[in-house]
Amino acid sequence: MKNMQKRVEALLEATENWLKEDNKYLADAIDRTAREGYFSLEDIEYAIAAIKESITKEALEDWVGHVNPNSENSAEGQNVLCLHAGNLPLVGFQDAFSTLLSGAKYTGKISRKDPYLLPTFLNEVKQMDLWSDMDVQWTHRLDDFEGMQHDAIIFAGSESSVPGVKDAIQQYNLAKEHTQFLIRTSHFSLAYVDRDDLETVEDLTNSILRYSGKGCRSVAIVVSPYELNEIKEKFTECAKSFWLENPQHETPAPSLKQQVAYNKAVGRDQLWLDYFLIQEEGLELNQDFICYWIKGDEKTAAQCAEKYEGQIQSIYVADQDVTIPGWESNTELLENAQTPPISWEPDGIDTLVWLMR
Repeated sequence: MKNMQKRVEALLEATENWLKEDNKYLADAIDRTAREGYFSLEDIEYAIAAIKESITKEALEDWVGHVNPNSENSAEGQNVLCLHAGNLPLVGFQDAFSTLLSGAKYTGKISRKDPYLLPTFLNEVKQMDLWSDMDVQWTHRLDDFEGMQHDAIIFAGSESSVPGVKDAIQQYNLAKEHTQFLIRTSHFSLAYVDRDDLETVEDLTNSILRYSGKGCRSVAIVVSPYELNEIKEKFTECAKSFWLENPQHETPAPSLKQQVAYNKAVGRDQLWLDYFLIQEEGLELNQDFICYWIKGDEKTAAQCAEKYEGQIQSIYVADQDVTIPGWESNTELLENAQTPPISWEPDGIDTLVWLMR
């Protein structure tokens, strides 16, 4: 555990240095990211605040405790390639952090959709004595690493993009014969909401509207014993308050207004908020900026989770005593939807444990 403890301490120091108010490099990256239109300033600051809250000595030691002690150093000397997504600010942070924590050499392909933020953290890591330039390296072009073979490759994206990514990996000779792949394709979450108090509706609003509803932890399906009409007024007020503090960075395509018109024509209950649509039933999951509302109980939520099992990241409940039959170990509190712990499990896999298997 000695080497692991050193990495914990070094990463805590690197994170603290990275998040200092006088870190001009991070400040400049935030400014450029917002100014050049990649993400809103509010979403960037929210993502950074969530990371800051999640990384503590206790949290890292608890995460390390998930690892089998007999394989504690198994990732040392391994080369790990992280192909980072760019749909949310710093969405690839956990993959980079867990790779470094495992003791493996980190190679990152930084998304052109989020080009500035993560490198500022990686530069702080390179200042630590435990890592050299060869241990921590990254690029925005995958072909820059041509011929550099890796023991493990982590990729997050849509199912449709997987074949193209694998072709590129083969083309640039980035994998060995027995390279292990961790491919994540979950792209939304489900919430079971059995209460309508203001705090719960505020949590639900944040889980749906944060990051314009994008990201695998964002709620795209709500199951509730309430009909949408019963919660419309309260949700509308919460949405207005949310957008006052967090203006939506992107706007829906014209096709969403066509969906609104169709819902009206067929008599489907809906809540159209100009920037976002919530509608009862009619699940298609083929557009952004839309959340589906289903009236039902815990069993309904379980059935929905089973139907979309390959696509759902998390199932949220408003109270820890609520049980979704068959999914007891997969539920999280709604209030933590957009502020997960550093050890959260994308696609149900503990990344650190996977790296050190």
